[in-house]
Amino acid sequence: MQGCAPGKIIISGEHSVVYGVPAIAAAIQLYSYIDYNPIKGSDLIAEFIGIKVYSNHPIAKLSPLVTFLDRQFQKFVEGAIQVDKILSSPVQLVLYVLASQLPTQSLSAHFNGHSQLPIGAGMGSSASIIAAAVVLVESINKKSLSTTERYKLVKHCERLQHGNGSLVDAATVILGGIVKVQEQQATKLSLSLNENWYWLFTGTPQCSTGECLSFVAKKHAKDAALWQTFSQCTEQMISVLQRAGNPSDSIAQNQQLLEYIGVVSQRTASLVKTLHNRGGTAKVSGAGANIGDSSGLVLVYAENTNADQLFAGLNMKYGKVNVDAQGARVVI
Repeated sequence: MQGCAPGKIIISGEHSVVYGVPAIAAAIQLYSYIDYNPIKGSDLIAEFIGIKVYSNHPIAKLSPLVTFLDRQFQKFVEGAIQVDKILSSPVQLVLYVLASQLPTQSLSAHFNGHSQLPIGAGMGSSASIIAAAVVLVESINKKSLSTTERYKLVKHCERLQHGNGSLVDAATVILGGIVKVQEQQATKLSLSLNENWYWLFTGTPQCSTGECLSFVAKKHAKDAALWQTFSQCTEQMISVLQRAGNPSDSIAQNQQLLEYIGVVSQRTASLVKTLHNRGGTAKVSGAGANIGDSSGLVLVYAENTNADQLFAGLNMKYGKVNVDAQGARVVI
């Protein structure tokens, strides 16, 4: 039995969802998987290929681990530790899901996880692996959750990774397709993306999503007009996608707003100009970064230029944006 969940790309509305205005994101056909194979004994075996982890965990110690991680999160909330000190290993994120949701007898198993998503790329890798674990747990327990319960659980667990779980990430990887999030409500939209969309990974940001959000909040939280402009940009993007139009103007405006709030490095801004000169329109997709040269993921739209022409000589990972319509599911 295998849990499977897609990654995600934010199309419009980075940062603005924090201030009650909409964001839209697409689930993409790059996946995280967790295999479940029951074994005899009193250990849980966790194997994660991408990060080269193979570890045995006595089941008796898993419940205390959940309690410990909840305490660590509370310390973060109180300001006693930084967000990167909540977890000591990324494997603990999945162990937390499994140990908090599965009965003891189901924990004697070999859980084998792997992901096609680059870590730190803004593609929702942590939400994706958690979502794969959540739907797998449902199947093991033979107890179905509603989609709302699923993405709320993903968001709750993901708080250990980022300090505040992302509803955009959680809802998109659970629901699949293109999702609109506003005021803590998620809605799956009847939209699609054509073959002209690409993603480009500029490198892992030197600051966390939480740090970047805090930076923006200090400078712009009270600027209601700014967030209204973000909202109008997102609604314009939705309107363009509904009529299958060219989204280049909306993408360019979104990028200008992100540059204004200070989450786009000079290197990335220059890259966006290079892509424009090659026939594409690009924007940061995700939190971006307020320090360093890397801004995470960039979303690119190009109607009359192919990928080889767009990305020649950049020496960065890229791919086509293919939307996953299903969201997280179990594969038997």
